Amino acid sequence: MKPSPHLNLFEAIAQGIIEAPAGDDHPVADRWRWFAELYGNRTWGLVAAIDGFPRLVADQIAAACRNTASDTATIEQWRAIADIARTARTAVHSPGLDIAWSAVADTCTDALDHLTGHTFGGVEAILGALDAIGHEHETPVAMSFVLEAYAAWDRRMSPSAMSDRTAA
Repeated sequence: MKPSPHLNLFEAIAQGIIEAPAGDDHPVADRWRWFAELYGNRTWGLVAAIDGFPRLVADQIAAACRNTASDTATIEQWRAIADIARTARTAVHSPGLDIAWSAVADTCTDALDHLTGHTFGGVEAILGALDAIGHEHETPVAMSFVLEAYAAWDRRMSPSAMSDRTAA
């Protein structure tokens, strides 16, 4: 497998030089809501960026992430998604899709950690998702997805978004 053309960006995120979206120091619910978009957003999520990443499964993952944000997710829900990811990896047709399913598996691990009262990071899933996009697209296209992912996180963390949530 050839390395992603965006390796420098991913190394910078992994080393903490560039902050990853949905970092550990942000509210857990906000992070899980953004993870829902990472998989299910029809503009910049994996469902839009990775050919062969099924919309139905992306919707299931997004729903599980939103349920995790609202403390209604179950361990069984996340184990079922982990089973889907394991099975899907046996039939992938591209390196990017394989890496995307690996990111799903990482998210499942994070969700199970969270549901059992442990802390979770999420950076592995974020790096995996971004790397999957990097393997599937030429640099300008891949970076447009990455920039949209960052912009979505920035919008979620903007002062107006924060005040909207506290007013509700």
